[in-house]
Amino acid sequence: MTASLTCRKTHSLEAGHAYAWETAEGVTGHILIDRDISVARPCTPEGTTLGDMLLDKRIGNVENPDPDPKVRRAFLIAASVIFQEAERQGRLPDDITRTYW
Repeated sequence: MTASLTCRKTHSLEAGHAYAWETAEGVTGHILIDRDISVARPCTPEGTTLGDMLLDKRIGNVENPDPDPKVRRAFLIAASVIFQEAERQGRLPDDITRTYW
């Protein structure tokens, strides 16, 4: 099965950068990447963090994962794609489209 993900930077805030994301399966959300480009958290469209789930790429661990496997999986994919693209470009990208299997 091939799927895709699109991410678009929506806000640059003191706490970091907010992205809107959507999978081809119709799962949507928002994610806040901190200024150090090392921690991702679910957030509102305005960039306010939601819940306790976070991904810290320095330790490669998700803390307090969402109980919904679809939300958890989509969050992990979105965070991974943003982190990978930031590493590749040397900065956080404005838009990302990624196809995965």
